[in-house]
Amino acid sequence: NGMLPPGLFRWLAAMPGAHVGPVRVGPSECGMGGGLYLTERVSDGDLLFAVPHSAVMSVEAAFADPRLGTGLAALSESDGDRAALAGFVASKLLASDARSPYLATLPARSAVDPQHMLWWGRDEVSLLEGTGAHRECLRLREEVDEVAVTLSGDTLQSDVGRCGQQAVDEAVRAAYVSILSRAFTIDEGGAGVGAGGPAPAIVRLVDR
Repeated sequence: NGMLPPGLFRWLAAMPGAHVGPVRVGPSECGMGGGLYLTERVSDGDLLFAVPHSAVMSVEAAFADPRLGTGLAALSESDGDRAALAGFVASKLLASDARSPYLATLPARSAVDPQHMLWWGRDEVSLLEGTGAHRECLRLREEVDEVAVTLSGDTLQSDVGRCGQQAVDEAVRAAYVSILSRAFTIDEGGAGVGAGGPAPAIVRLVDR
């Protein structure tokens, strides 16, 4: 509906380095989703909002996580940065923490309108047969299934015990949907495992 969940702006504004200026979020006037609108007149060069690096859900942040970092670094080596970031996002979807207001803005499965092909059933997927899109769809769905198995047996094993296998599988799939539809490529370039090159990340608020 284009609206932010309660508390997201307040949480962002409280982070060191963040800035929330004279802006509000409302339904987009240029299609579906939301838009960012001014609440007062501004001048050229005025800072409207700033999102600090600590608000970025990135591969770097995944590797630095005290519970998950080692396992996600190993997953990155075997399956790539996207798989590692998916594991990190999935773990947060399964938990309740300070990120909850942001996570509530991410795409969620809808039985009425499963927009992303990772949420399609076999019948919908079969409509693409004979196209390059069908091959890519099958490849991505296979990747998600394989990464979910790997995570369930290692990094997210405790989440399987706490939430159940189906919940973990769904969280990994939802994480992939968010990454495939919203992720930026940023140059981590600083200290940390895997630093020094472009890596996927989702940035709270600005990926809306």
